Amino acid sequence: MDMSSPHEAAHWLINNHSWYRIETPLDYVRAALWCLSNLATACAYFLIPIELRHWTGVLPFSTSWLLAALFIGFIVFCGLSHLAMLAIMQTGPWWATLAIYVPMAIVSLATAFVMRRERPLILAVLDGVAKALTAERK
Repeated sequence: MDMSSPHEAAHWLINNHSWYRIETPLDYVRAALWCLSNLATACAYFLIPIELRHWTGVLPFSTSWLLAALFIGFIVFCGLSHLAMLAIMQTGPWWATLAIYVPMAIVSLATAFVMRRERPLILAVLDGVAKALTAERK
């Protein structure tokens, strides 16, 4: 294939496999929705550990740095997996994939934003739980 223009090179890169082809305008829309959904989900996953950092001072297991690090690492790697999906197009039927990924992106972003907005309430609740657990252990 002659790749004399960036468009032709991108077309070759995207279509150089047998399981997914971008040939019609709707294919571009579906591919864009796929990429935007995964990018939004990845961004949400990266925002959640930032919020969790604020929780570590009041969580009952705040002295267990390993548990906190593992939980935050889990979330970060989930975000990285969605970021990688930008380069890996789906192999399933487009309608089934988008029926999962678009709502997932919406819920992921909403979770990250609500966690940030409700930080004072979340910290107050966690602080109350930590105090109750400490009192119970005595």
